[in-house]
Amino acid sequence: MTAREQAVAAEIRRLVREELRSPISFGDDEELASRLDSLALLSLVVAVEDRFRVILDDEDASRTRSLADLARLVADRASPEALP
Repeated sequence: MTAREQAVAAEIRRLVREELRSPISFGDDEELASRLDSLALLSLVVAVEDRFRVILDDEDASRTRSLADLARLVADRASPEALP
């Protein structure tokens, strides 16, 4: 992952801890669905959209399996001022 993607991944981990109030931690390449239930995944998507001011659709969800995938997608779409 690039430095930008790593910064996004760190912010997503913070969202999981603070916004979702989840103690779950996961590696960059670990499948998100294996660690979060469907409601938590939906909450994470909403939190990511709000935090980074991006829109994630169903096609994005089908292509995004891991934290690294999500961080890459967000890093590509988010405006520079929305990034950490």
